[in-house]
Amino acid sequence: MKTLLTALTAVLISTPTLAQIPSNIEAVEYDPNGSQWFVSCGSSTMLSTSDLGDTWEYFGTAHATHGMEVMGEVLFVLDNNLIRAYDLNTAEQLGTASVAGASFLNGMGNNGNGILIVSDFGSGRILKVDATDPADMSVSTLVGNTGSTPNGIVVDTENGRAVIVNWYGNADILAVDIESGALTTLVNGTGLGNCDGIDMDSDGRYYVSSWSPNRITRFSNDFSSSETLVNSGLSSPADISFDETNHILGVANSGSNQVTFHQFEAEVNGVDIIDSNEASEVALLGNNLTFQVAHPGNYNISAFTISGKLLDSMAIDIPAGTTNVSLERLPRVMQNAAVIHVSGTDLDQSFKLGLRQP
Repeated sequence: MKTLLTALTAVLISTPTLAQIPSNIEAVEYDPNGSQWFVSCGSSTMLSTSDLGDTWEYFGTAHATHGMEVMGEVLFVLDNNLIRAYDLNTAEQLGTASVAGASFLNGMGNNGNGILIVSDFGSGRILKVDATDPADMSVSTLVGNTGSTPNGIVVDTENGRAVIVNWYGNADILAVDIESGALTTLVNGTGLGNCDGIDMDSDGRYYVSSWSPNRITRFSNDFSSSETLVNSGLSSPADISFDETNHILGVANSGSNQVTFHQFEAEVNGVDIIDSNEASEVALLGNNLTFQVAHPGNYNISAFTISGKLLDSMAIDIPAGTTNVSLERLPRVMQNAAVIHVSGTDLDQSFKLGLRQP
């Protein structure tokens, strides 16, 4: 088993500055062609960001409620039990496919060569979609019933299989041959409850999001070992997507309506390499308190008047890496502070905000 120094080097939790703010989010997908991220919203809208969530914009008039997949120059999405295809460059809808007897289309993966694999959460079916021509997609049943509640899917093209996570306690991880439909169990009981999303990195390792506990777990490419990568800063993590070029994992947190981005360093000789600077820092940058911490921890934020009167204080859990905490998200009484003080096991710093209170 590989020695893990630590995999997580940055978590970016950003407050969008435009009016377009993700809501009722379910899935996130990275587009390597345009270096942008998409998020699907339960309200059927779709937003995109090219700056890791600092700003969000509508992707034309595209709709998506659940899983999404970029394949070639096309973005395929699940939208209320329909499969839609959109041109990545123009946001023009290229085609729509309906699925007979669909109960709850949820997760989706692709083989990079015209084939989509889709989970029907409600019926336990696994569907195969020939999307070679997005304007004329055809749907067939690959597995009639997995005997489970299949959720997230990623296609392992090297092994010709779709890897599926499931929604129940101590959930299994399954694999289905994308040609024969043969179903096998890769992990018989992960110890994770309500697994939602799954994706792979360029080394063939698997990242899985779960709600019980709220965390991201990474499995080796043969599922012989696993390790916890992110166990704080998440809220009902749903679908996930991995940017292989920049080693960034995007997580759609359905509980907080935030997309968090977790950056990992590449490996050298099988060991995850991180910045050797273990010092924790906090800075006031614009309207954000920017934390850079080596390890997850609990910090206290206190607000004072210019005369030193305590207005209010709050505790906040900060994950390892970089986290932006917007002052606008603090309790209203704290927003009128003249001084903000941050304290914790390895931090003790004050910031003057101005003469706001006597």
